[in-house]
Amino acid sequence: MIQSTKGSLAAKLLATLFLFVLAPSANAQTIKIATLAPEGTTWMIAMRAGASEIKERTDGRVKFKFYGGGVQGNDKQVVRKMRIGQLHGGAFTSNALGVFQKDAQVYALPMLFNNIEEVTHVRERMDQRLRDLLEDAGYINFGFAGGGFAHIMSKQPISNQADMQGLKVWVPDGDPMSYGAVQAMGVSPVTMPITDVLTGLQTELIDTIMGPPAGTIILQWNTAVSYITELPLAYIFAMLVIEKKVFDRLQPADQAIVREVMERVYLGFDEQGDAENNAAYKALLDDGMTPVEPDKGQLDAWYGSVERSNHKLAGEGVVSVDLLNEIECYVSAYRAGDMEKDCTQ
Repeated sequence: MIQSTKGSLAAKLLATLFLFVLAPSANAQTIKIATLAPEGTTWMIAMRAGASEIKERTDGRVKFKFYGGGVQGNDKQVVRKMRIGQLHGGAFTSNALGVFQKDAQVYALPMLFNNIEEVTHVRERMDQRLRDLLEDAGYINFGFAGGGFAHIMSKQPISNQADMQGLKVWVPDGDPMSYGAVQAMGVSPVTMPITDVLTGLQTELIDTIMGPPAGTIILQWNTAVSYITELPLAYIFAMLVIEKKVFDRLQPADQAIVREVMERVYLGFDEQGDAENNAAYKALLDDGMTPVEPDKGQLDAWYGSVERSNHKLAGEGVVSVDLLNEIECYVSAYRAGDMEKDCTQ
């Protein structure tokens, strides 16, 4: 009887151990991600599809929980929640990435590029280095998702710096690059979180914004402005970042699956971003927004003011002086037709 009991107990322990080893949820990790992208947008649909594939291919060991539509708050609030462990990552636009690694935002310096071809030339040479810098700082990422160019949009036409005098120009809270550029134009910026912009426009706390057409439509800012200046102001992009300490909890094979799937998702965003932004630009015009041609005679002054601001910020350590110089070198080489020039230090 004693031997029978011992045998039964051993069998139960063995069965429990067997189930523990094989259970898909034994080492499960749920990665909590916040984003401003509203539910139902192509971004959310694609990210959820990627998460479903990851869950299936890791037998449930890796799951993603997305909080869309800004329900977790603005960028600062999301960063704060990441630091206390309530969230593990987020999808951030370019002006918010500097909090993780200062040079991750360098492409978004105002008026660095005149067109998407210049952006592509630079990115082909510098993307991986910037991604590595972000990972060295402790944040896993899956590549840049370009979103085209931001434009000035306003309640009255703006064709030169003089037209901006006295306006209440919004810049994102915590974005020293945009703040410095607007100041360089002789205007006092109004800072507020991106989540408060529509209310700010509606209550006339601000009357001028800078943003990409696609994002402007998604966030409904276009309902409160009437004019768009036909000048590429700043290149906009987004990145999904996850804290490395959380990612490191995953099994190596699962990490590889997450990277493969999410890099594919973000490559898709990147390939579609500029086209979608151009389509959104046309949609704004079709919906009645009035295009404003910049004053050609004032463009040099406009560019000169912003360029001095960019270098002042680099000198203050907001971004790397060497990286800014390298980007400007590649852009100048592209404009001169020298596609093979190596601008690395």
